[in-house]
Amino acid sequence: MTMKHLCVLLLFAAAAALSAADAKPAEAAKPAEAAKPAEAAKPAESAKPAEAARPASVLTSIYHTVPDPASFADPEKAEALIKRRAELVRKIQDERKRLLQEDAAAKKLRDEILLLNRKLASLLETKKSMIELNSQLMDLDLAISKLKPATRTESETQKDGDKAGKE
Repeated sequence: MTMKHLCVLLLFAAAAALSAADAKPAEAAKPAEAAKPAEAAKPAESAKPAEAARPASVLTSIYHTVPDPASFADPEKAEALIKRRAELVRKIQDERKRLLQEDAAAKKLRDEILLLNRKLASLLETKKSMIELNSQLMDLDLAISKLKPATRTESETQKDGDKAGKE
């Protein structure tokens, strides 16, 4: 997992924890509703099932792979929906960036997460096993950098010249 994905996951986990903490006091402030067991036992006929299942704070993964539109019975409709999804994902990303820039609490939390991430990386990198592995990696990188590049054959050079002429 890349560092970027780790930071995003940490940010969302923190946001979920904060929203859960915000929701608990609101529930505790309604003791009168909890004292009505007969009404609570009745199914909510007026509430829509989709709305009832959706929590107050929705954290969805916008980074999952989208299937190929050709794999659906109606590829045109699937393609249109996938395009709308891509536009919405772009809007979500832009809004998250805007909120991180404008919201002081979000900015502070993000900075704390980044600091913790650096501390974690520093802690892991000081372990003996990681020092040995990093040393081996640096040795391999040095050996690779000392290798001479392959000489280009005439046919490869001619192909590159043909490509440049077509552009």
